[in-house]
Amino acid sequence: MGSLLAIVIPLALGAALTPTIIGVQLVTLSSAVRPMARAWTVAAGCAVVLLAVSALALLVAGISNALDDPSPAGGIVKLVAGLLLAGLGVRALRRRGSAEPTPPPENAGQSRLRRSFALGAGLMATNFSSLVLYFPAMHAIGISDASTGARAVAFLLVFSIALSPAWGPPAVVMALGDRARRPLDRLSRVFTSHRRAIAMTLCFGFAALLVVVGLNELLSA
Repeated sequence: MGSLLAIVIPLALGAALTPTIIGVQLVTLSSAVRPMARAWTVAAGCAVVLLAVSALALLVAGISNALDDPSPAGGIVKLVAGLLLAGLGVRALRRRGSAEPTPPPENAGQSRLRRSFALGAGLMATNFSSLVLYFPAMHAIGISDASTGARAVAFLLVFSIALSPAWGPPAVVMALGDRARRPLDRLSRVFTSHRRAIAMTLCFGFAALLVVVGLNELLSA
């Protein structure tokens, strides 16, 4: 299990570095109308997308397991993910500035909560750098020869870590109340002011890691 976690936990931590979702949640929690309900609804929308990506990755892993040796398939997935991340890094390098986080609608009606859910789903579905990191982590769990229990633990850890930008801020506010506002606001300002640098470091750093690991798995297969 240790070798599996050594592969997937760094990818999950990279997937969790998403300034946009954190920013939206912090703006939502500072609003006057049902901030907690709306923040948790955004988190639920993010969770549904991650579960769908998990199902797709495990499906591909099931197909890989049908092969005599699933290692090359794992290497290919990591290599493709690395190349995609490199492309996202180039796009971040060429982009000048980015839009500020957009909170869910202020109206407290159930239809507005549905829009908050849709916003969360949309944010996660378009959070390409996180999804490109998350997919190979889930695929690695699916093709691992670890026990079912170990893979289940790895799944829960990766899912929880990758989703932490969505559930973390409302959970912290729920636990600490107003004491959480100031550190969360500082965190939001750091992520917002360094959004471009974070994106480039994340994309290029993990792109290099995935390409090296992917090539190693392909060459050693």
